[in-house]
Amino acid sequence: MKLLFINAFLNKDYEALYQKIELELIMWVIVLIAIIIDLISGLRKASQMGELHTSYGFRRTVSKMVQYYGLLCFAFMFDILSSMILPLPYFTMLASFFLVFIEAKSVLEKAQDKDRRKINENLKDLITLIENKDNLLKGVSEILKNSENLQTEQHGTDK
Repeated sequence: MKLLFINAFLNKDYEALYQKIELELIMWVIVLIAIIIDLISGLRKASQMGELHTSYGFRRTVSKMVQYYGLLCFAFMFDILSSMILPLPYFTMLASFFLVFIEAKSVLEKAQDKDRRKINENLKDLITLIENKDNLLKGVSEILKNSENLQTEQHGTDK
């Protein structure tokens, strides 16, 4: 079955064109499913870690979707341009495979990254306390200030 975009369009073979577009859409939906799985995984792991769900994380997901579907649009254009020599949408297949791989890797790494961030934050707090061992009250107040500054930086873009 040779599904060529340009030939199908010029010959008014709308059934072949429809099949080609269906194949493209299936790959786009697979990428969307991978994004949703990553979002759900991130929300679940954030809840397990006791972290708040903020609009910052949701905005990152939307931004990621815009970038991913921008890439898929370019892959679709390459598929159209190459349809005279390539029978299938190889560019979209490659881009979809790549994006699903990224999302799968993200799901597997989320817990480790969150644990690593918590450990790094705790180490910084410990270093602050050690630096201020003579004045523990000053050390604790520095930790609280750093914590407030970090929260302001993370949530300052939410406005």
